[in-house]
Amino acid sequence: MAFIRIVKPDVSCRLTVGLALWLLALPVSWCATLDVRVTDPQDRPLSNAVVTVDWPNAPAPDPNPRPAVMRQRDMTFVPHVLAIPVNTSVLFPNHDNTRHHVYSFSNAKTFDIKLYVGLPERPILFDKTGVVTLGCNIHDSMHAFIVVSDAPRMAVTNADGQVRFADVPARARTLRIWHEWLNIGDGGVIRRLAADTDSITVDIEISPPPAPPPNESMSLQQRFDRIAQ
Repeated sequence: MAFIRIVKPDVSCRLTVGLALWLLALPVSWCATLDVRVTDPQDRPLSNAVVTVDWPNAPAPDPNPRPAVMRQRDMTFVPHVLAIPVNTSVLFPNHDNTRHHVYSFSNAKTFDIKLYVGLPERPILFDKTGVVTLGCNIHDSMHAFIVVSDAPRMAVTNADGQVRFADVPARARTLRIWHEWLNIGDGGVIRRLAADTDSITVDIEISPPPAPPPNESMSLQQRFDRIAQ
């Protein structure tokens, strides 16, 4: 009697091949680190530059981001530049013994917190993207900026003009850089990065404002206009 041997297909092998084909079909989006350095044309580092990173099909901004804080200490806004996601609420605690009057006439956010010490009654919601210029109606030397963005990643450069983004998808990305001394508007400087870019230095043209004359008397709107230039 002849025996017929029935060979069953190797299911595990078929599953392995299928899994490999499925993985190959996925878009390449491994995460990487991106280092950005911002300088002026003389290669001097620029601190307080806001750098945002965006890419196709990036996740939408968190509809309820964590609150942020813009302090007033020693007659100074701290930090000088704050980068926040859109729809962030910002608290403005006054740690000085003197009262401050915080205001902004910016298109992205207009508000006015009358004279106060300690904590104001409520935080301010920044629900529109753009650059918000802050001033104090009592102390003309006080000014700062809040940059509101819908980009998935953002950071402010340190004293060396550097920021590092971790776990950024390794795909084509758009880099946008804003600095208070730029003279091209709130849009900032844009650079397109290839997927394999892991570091870049960007030099930007700046125009530092002249020092204001001492004891200058200006209205609230005039002070904002000078800061916003």
